[in-house]
Amino acid sequence: MPSIELWCYRNGQAGSPGLLPKHVHFKNAIMLLWPESMKNGEKGYIWSEWADRRLISWVYKEFQTWWGPSSSGKSTDAGVFLLTDWLSAPDKTTAMVISTTKDMLEKRIWREIVRFHSMYKGGLPGHQYKHSIVYEDPTSDAGINTINGIFAHAVQKGSVAQAMGNIVGIHNDHNILIIDEMQATREAAVEAYDNLSTGKSSKFLGMGNPVSRLDPLGRASEPIKGWGSISPDIDEWKTKRGVTLYFDGLKSPAIEDPEKYFFLLNKKQIDAMKLDPGEDSPRFWSQRRGFVPPEGLVETVLTEAFIAKFSIMQPAMWKNDFKVYLGCDPAFSSHGDNCIVTPFKVGVMTNGMTGVEFLTPVQINMKASTGEPQTYYIAGEIIKLINDFNLSPSEFGMDTTGAQRTLADVIEMEWYKHKTKKDYVDANAVDYPRIHRVEFAGKPSDQIVSMSDQKKAVDCYKNRVSELWYTFREFVRFDQIRGLQHQAVQEFCSRNLDEKTNSLDSRNLLKLESKVDMKSRTGGKSPDTADSAVVCIDLVRVKLGIPPGTGNNVAVSGFNEQQMKNFDMDGGDDLYQDSSIY
Repeated sequence: MPSIELWCYRNGQAGSPGLLPKHVHFKNAIMLLWPESMKNGEKGYIWSEWADRRLISWVYKEFQTWWGPSSSGKSTDAGVFLLTDWLSAPDKTTAMVISTTKDMLEKRIWREIVRFHSMYKGGLPGHQYKHSIVYEDPTSDAGINTINGIFAHAVQKGSVAQAMGNIVGIHNDHNILIIDEMQATREAAVEAYDNLSTGKSSKFLGMGNPVSRLDPLGRASEPIKGWGSISPDIDEWKTKRGVTLYFDGLKSPAIEDPEKYFFLLNKKQIDAMKLDPGEDSPRFWSQRRGFVPPEGLVETVLTEAFIAKFSIMQPAMWKNDFKVYLGCDPAFSSHGDNCIVTPFKVGVMTNGMTGVEFLTPVQINMKASTGEPQTYYIAGEIIKLINDFNLSPSEFGMDTTGAQRTLADVIEMEWYKHKTKKDYVDANAVDYPRIHRVEFAGKPSDQIVSMSDQKKAVDCYKNRVSELWYTFREFVRFDQIRGLQHQAVQEFCSRNLDEKTNSLDSRNLLKLESKVDMKSRTGGKSPDTADSAVVCIDLVRVKLGIPPGTGNNVAVSGFNEQQMKNFDMDGGDDLYQDSSIY
């Protein structure tokens, strides 16, 4: 009977008389619930050597990640293991399943959970809803318990508070959190595990096709001995919090037995991608080998090696005073997703360079309930930030591409409208401080590339957006960037040169891929935090007159303590700061 095996798995202690090891009872329960050949001829759960490895890790490890290619059975195995674990104590277990979107949930792991829950003809505990399976307690007047169950959530869109809201606050005897497509999922979902891991037992599993060492999957999988200690020849390594299991697509069980393992990656699929786009392509490494592509296979604005060399995520060490400014990517047009305002410091660092230190970005969310036009609402929130940092609009930079220039006009007019009569300046006056406006569209400027390269940007870049992003790279190259947040780093490492023109045109002009192409390639991710950082750098370069490579010959006015009021200016983590003023 499955119930006996489930009880032995959940309640048995190592060395107890008459009990087998926990993983054996767990596997026995699965084989009784869903034998490979069901009585009605339906296929049950099919075992493979990959499944055995995953099961051992699931039973004994609290925190783990799985790397593997497409069609490697990760979602099926995770769904079956989670369902089995929940069935061992359905009245005491909260299981959460996270993915990027509801569509991805329904196509992958949630589909497998529902399929296997429905497959057992004897009837299993739990009532199915669209995105949950909840335990029905016959002894309770309420009948349905909304804590004891399996719950699916999508967390790609929205604020950090929204992403965390459906996950935190639940505490049970046994807690499980699985993140599918973890390489593309919000960091908030990962951090939610710390809230869930407070019961008698807890499990975390993150899985996906690895793309970068810097995305959520890569960061959770960092080897304790460093990235240089692993390669595709190693199938498991210890991480800071647990273990990572790696499944090389070139060793798929379906290569030897494609008929039995019809659902796994096979030789025909592998050979097809070897031809196009090629076995040295990033897509082959991620989708067929299931391993992070080696450095240099694709040229992005920043690379992980570049970041490590120049310490751009570390705090700045200041030689003299610094001053604070603000940069913004409104992003509610021009194919963006989030309005991001980034505070940043400018001053002379101890390395002798005039440096820029980025502070925790602030995300401004739309709020239709205010009853006012969204342009005026966003403008009001930005004005609050300008005032809280004791700045004027002239110390604020903003992307004004397309319709966003209207927002800049509104900010300037509204800011001066609320000044006292004594301080009021005619908005039509030529000399009143104006926002530093940054156009991402159009031709490159006549600004020099850097102090060591006096060529004009128009002679080096194909368009304005390419100039802006590669100017940021120049500041990094001269060791002038500090405090960059994980989200921005990930975005800079994800945007490629334009492959459609082989990256270079006939005049060797660099061209960045479009934001539309980037979002299509990365599953909808918009580089809003990086765009905000790029605006900051353009303010430094143009408004302050500090091109890349500038040393300590630039004087920076003293820092005003009032600018720091009510804000955490130490940089913070990689998540957006949800300010209390919103």
